[in-house]
Amino acid sequence: MTRVLLLGGYGGFGGRIAQRLAAAGHEVLVAGRSIDKARAFCERTPGLIPLALDRSQIAAALEEHRPDMVVDASGPFQAMDYAIPTVCIAAGVHYVDIADSRDFVCGIQALNDAARRAGVVLLSGASSVPALSGAAVRYLAKGMDRVRAVEMAISASNRATAGPAVSAAILGQVGQPLRIWRGQRWAQAFGWQEMRPARFRCAGTEPIIGRNVALVDVPDLALLPERLTGRPAVSFRAGTELRFQNWALWLASWLVRTRFIKTLAPVAHILRPLQSLTRSLGGDRSAMVVRLFGDVAGKRVERRWTLIADQGDGPEIPTLSVAPIITRILSGQEAAGARDAGEALTLADYANAFGKLAIHHDMGTRCAAAAVRAGNGRSLQTTPRRGTRDS
Repeated sequence: MTRVLLLGGYGGFGGRIAQRLAAAGHEVLVAGRSIDKARAFCERTPGLIPLALDRSQIAAALEEHRPDMVVDASGPFQAMDYAIPTVCIAAGVHYVDIADSRDFVCGIQALNDAARRAGVVLLSGASSVPALSGAAVRYLAKGMDRVRAVEMAISASNRATAGPAVSAAILGQVGQPLRIWRGQRWAQAFGWQEMRPARFRCAGTEPIIGRNVALVDVPDLALLPERLTGRPAVSFRAGTELRFQNWALWLASWLVRTRFIKTLAPVAHILRPLQSLTRSLGGDRSAMVVRLFGDVAGKRVERRWTLIADQGDGPEIPTLSVAPIITRILSGQEAAGARDAGEALTLADYANAFGKLAIHHDMGTRCAAAAVRAGNGRSLQTTPRRGTRDS
């Protein structure tokens, strides 16, 4: 039996990961600062072991418990250094995290030489980005002679209340400058600006319309221009279900952009209770779309992959990459070293998990003028002329 030390193991995302790993036959040390919360969580599921652990105690914990793998689901990674993966290298223990911080995920490669010498695998970003988004992009890019643009968006259900770490990460981006590759040059943009309408259509379920999404900083903005033929322009947008929340973040972004205030991160603890009060106003549906614009045999085409999660299963999506990545590492399919998780999985690796949840996903293609108009970035609308389900 494989032993996994899971940091943040009883949190919103960590708890879901713990249950998935236990169901897969792993012994999971559910670690956090509160032993009472850890015990209460572990009572529900066999194979989970509560552990009181502060991040500063990780070296001693590795020595005492001898895990085969460390999974970090704590966050917010925007404020973290590489102390944990560095300790894992020293102890000869594999490491995976669910970071979506651009700097953290892209920067972990600095540990590559040390990880290779120690014979361990460090993979950062085993989450919606860049693991799942990267799998979708690579699938869509197959057979393209050139990729001109990549547009991605996520819209979360209002009932998918973010935990403290996620809330701090979101608010910390509002109004902050970010570098975005426009296709010809690097340009400066700002978090939660350039808002657009988004519609998500997917076979097997009702479409999601009437939502807004705005720019956010994710690892894909740095990774994909270098990995795709043609160095395409890349954008990533996110938003909440309720329009007034998106507009409030957009308005607040100007306060930060103009340096009237430095950051919204410190007010996360104030806004979370307010967000909880509005949960009844929204539904339980979340969505994600990845669109590629490019050339195939001399023709302009648009390809898109859309995912819609019903019945409140949206928060499961950021957790689905961890289990298959651990399987790959333990089976020797991942070479030793430190890198992002954007090339670790394929869409087929998610098929089993998708099939057990209320998740619908499909593909679509558009040709010629329609793709050119959409590629000009006027909206994020996903209405394919024909769609095929990918399994």
